[in-house]
Amino acid sequence: MIVATAGHVDHGKTALVRQLTGVDTDRLEEEQRRGMTIALGFAYRRTAAGASVGFVDVPGHRRFINTMIAGVRGVDLGLLVVDAGEGVMPQTLEHVRVLDLLGVRDLLAVITKTDRVAPEQVQALGETLRGLLPAVPVFPVSNLSGAGIAELAGELEARAGAQRVAAARGHFRLSIDRAFVLKGAGLIVTGTAMAGRVAVGDQLRLYAARSGVDGIKVRVRGLHVHDEAASTGQAGQRCALNVVGDVDRESIQRGDMLTDPRCVAPSQRLEARLRLLDPLPFPVKQLQPVKLYLGARHLSAKVYFLEPEATTSEASRSAERTEHLVQLLLKQPQQVCWGDRFLIQDDSESVLLGGGVVLSPLAPQWHKRETTRLERLRALNGSGPAEILRHCSRAGWPPLNLREFAAAMNLSEAEIDELLASPDLADRARVQHEAGDWLLDRDDWTARRERLYRQVADWHEQHPMETGMPQAALLRACGGIGRGPAADFASATLDTLVQDKRLQLAGGHVRRVDHRPAASPLIQAAWQRLQVFLAQGGFRIPLLSEVDRELQWSPKVQATVIALALKSGDLRQISPKRVALPQVLHGLAEQIGRLAAGQDGFTVIDAKTHLALGRDLTIEILEYFDRIQFTQRQGGTRRIRDAAVPDKVLT
Repeated sequence: MIVATAGHVDHGKTALVRQLTGVDTDRLEEEQRRGMTIALGFAYRRTAAGASVGFVDVPGHRRFINTMIAGVRGVDLGLLVVDAGEGVMPQTLEHVRVLDLLGVRDLLAVITKTDRVAPEQVQALGETLRGLLPAVPVFPVSNLSGAGIAELAGELEARAGAQRVAAARGHFRLSIDRAFVLKGAGLIVTGTAMAGRVAVGDQLRLYAARSGVDGIKVRVRGLHVHDEAASTGQAGQRCALNVVGDVDRESIQRGDMLTDPRCVAPSQRLEARLRLLDPLPFPVKQLQPVKLYLGARHLSAKVYFLEPEATTSEASRSAERTEHLVQLLLKQPQQVCWGDRFLIQDDSESVLLGGGVVLSPLAPQWHKRETTRLERLRALNGSGPAEILRHCSRAGWPPLNLREFAAAMNLSEAEIDELLASPDLADRARVQHEAGDWLLDRDDWTARRERLYRQVADWHEQHPMETGMPQAALLRACGGIGRGPAADFASATLDTLVQDKRLQLAGGHVRRVDHRPAASPLIQAAWQRLQVFLAQGGFRIPLLSEVDRELQWSPKVQATVIALALKSGDLRQISPKRVALPQVLHGLAEQIGRLAAGQDGFTVIDAKTHLALGRDLTIEILEYFDRIQFTQRQGGTRRIRDAAVPDKVLT
């Protein structure tokens, strides 16, 4: 369990941690000289049951509010510390607001320095705290005498024992709050693990200020969890990692991210739900510069309100509307995921404005009237991945890109598969393709397939002489213009219809499998005569000049019939002067297979004798078989290259 102190400066937070753990978290000379915490301090207490309670001692001074915010990330419990003599102070209330905005709902209130005031004053302050924080237990203690410490420690140990271990879902993520060099070990980075698991030997990616969006490859050489050596760590635990790679201490800043390489890349444009505090001394306007506290980092950003009614100063200050869908435009890229919490202050870092939750880590540039995207963002406001998945894939919605969803949610492939196995998603269809992985309503998927198929059928009706519809025109008609998500999904839809043998692809055209170009009665009659003539000839494939003499048709009719038959696949061109029926060529291939069986290659003469054909015709047939990669010539002999080709190409 991770516990963070909170409260006004010099109210006894560090002394309280020292009483509970025996560790003085004022490590720095400057902290000890001034008697106040400047940097984050850490200490640990081992319970009687063997559980570990980690304490993050955070500064109380306003000047160090960013450090305080950095320490609260990943905290399970807040200890609100109030001096019995001074009572509730401005930073006390601000720290309460920070804890609330960051989702720390579990609190204990501790009244310190009770030995310095009358019991009546302690009792009155307790009543004040209970009025301010209903249902929050209050513990009066004296850091000097130790009074009340045992009761507080008992409550902490009980809560640590009852706490469920956080699920280590997703890929490993850690926001760095400290970095230092340890003699004999090298670079050490610390933080509370935000997700996943990490082990000694793991390859990670460090997103430091100088690394850009690609990050720096590092390896975990050593690991401590809650100040003890360990081989693994996981979400919810304080981890200190000894990392090696092309990185040094000077290149690391508080808030840099250490993640699994499979995590989503950093971004400068995020979509989020923002809750503004009320009242504020001034309105938060469209594209107002702010200081953004995200993880352990603070950086410059701008707020862009997405909902039209939220772009006015009145709306942004309204007590009736404090939550808004926004884009956060960051000055520097930051690695984030769905559910990450943040705070914003004004640009001068003097006024806490509000906070919220990241909904989408890779937001596109916003265009007005994007109602569909607004609806999807509202759906991302759900309680967890399962609920969000159901909402975002419901009937009437565009296909949900599961790869983007998994990256945004920091989910592994196995976790996505587990979610999709839910009975609640039985009416969804999953479309997996090399171009993407999508989820959509099953009836919507059927309708999309039928619309695409209908496009091809309508084309045949309008162009009966054509072999098929140009593939590019089909994808364009289905919304798949150029390259992008729509084009990828249209291609995937087409491929499923091809796999189901409802459509065929040939030469950049798409046709129904049962389609044959519908020609005029004259052309159809000529084609029937040609089929009969070629079939009767068997393996003795005639020259085109012989076909002309036999059928006595005009050059125009000949050209039209043969062109249509070649396009449809009803004829195959084996040489410039001969065409053949596919079934005849398939029979020839069977004979060649028999000839080649049991011997190390065959010659043209062998084939000529076996087929009982002339030399010129035999050579043309063998060269055609070479082109379709059924046979392969090696000097004066040939061998079978791929026996499966005739069934694939000629049927």
